Amino acid sequence: MSEEKIFKVAPSGLDYALKCKRCLWLSHKGIKLDAFFPPIFNAFDLIQKKFLITQSVKLMSKDLPDGRIMTELNGFIGSSTLNDKKGRSFVISGKTDVVVEFKTSPKKYGIIDLKTTNINPSKIENYKLQLESYATIFQNPNSKTPKFSNIEELGLYLFEPKEISKISDGACNMKFETLYLKGNRCHDDLIKRVTDIIDIYLMDRPPEYNLACSSCKFVNSLKKEKYI
Repeated sequence: MSEEKIFKVAPSGLDYALKCKRCLWLSHKGIKLDAFFPPIFNAFDLIQKKFLITQSVKLMSKDLPDGRIMTELNGFIGSSTLNDKKGRSFVISGKTDVVVEFKTSPKKYGIIDLKTTNINPSKIENYKLQLESYATIFQNPNSKTPKFSNIEELGLYLFEPKEISKISDGACNMKFETLYLKGNRCHDDLIKRVTDIIDIYLMDRPPEYNLACSSCKFVNSLKKEKYI
């Protein structure tokens, strides 16, 4: 008897996973174009976290309860084995930006993701499954991840660069606009999305080309010109 397959899911890819089903299928097979993620965004992320851990969490939003950013959680976290809507096994693993321990009784926790991007209230919808996946991990952790049952808060803290206020002696002062967006739990949506993803992984043949996908258009153009 063969061992049950356990699928692996990354929080950061959940919200956009179905943007191109063909690319998702190929990626699962280990075939994908290299995606360049500018390292400057990681630098912004580290600078933002370094500053925020010295501040009250209310700096992000006055509506947040008092609490502290858990600096001890600075590595990867992972779930125990979960099941999709068809009973297939999967695990989620990833890295959080900010986990807050609120000063409440009973103790409650918050998960906040930092994004350097254009500010728009609709952004919370673009990352709701990523946030929910972190909450699901903490409520169903593997042996190396702490268990937090009371996830009180999910949110995004957005940073948008607006202007340079000063340049002097090789240093630059740049102003950012910020906005905190509160999210909501959506566990059923998360499980449905994982089910849809696994359905695509298990297809015998790749889905059709998606003409709205830049990667598919690129490959199609190569085929049209008979380069491949």
